[in-house]
Amino acid sequence: MEAIETEIVNLSVEKFRWKTEGKITLVEDLFDDELVFIHITGHTTTKSQWIKELKTESFVYNKIQVKEASAKVYGNTAVLVGKAYFTVNGGSVYKLVYTEVYTKKNEKWKLVNLHTTSGNF
Repeated sequence: MEAIETEIVNLSVEKFRWKTEGKITLVEDLFDDELVFIHITGHTTTKSQWIKELKTESFVYNKIQVKEASAKVYGNTAVLVGKAYFTVNGGSVYKLVYTEVYTKKNEKWKLVNLHTTSGNF
């Protein structure tokens, strides 16, 4: 994997660590203001809606175990696809396949789109 692709995979893993450790300010900084998050249910939220849920702990990430992840870079855009086990809200476990789209703005990678779906792995 090339250096930028590795950087994106590492950034995604860091994001998961921040979520489980309650470092929501770091997550908020990574999310682009135009972020669109499509949940496993098909429900769509914005950055401000999702950050509010995380800050008020109406949604809590207890543990995230990445099974696999890879990224492809296209100029100032990177697309990551991964599989992970998500333990949320005190014990519900989901096997999710996810796509994350990053774009480079002002020399920083920002997450602009996140889409999750149930996985079979």
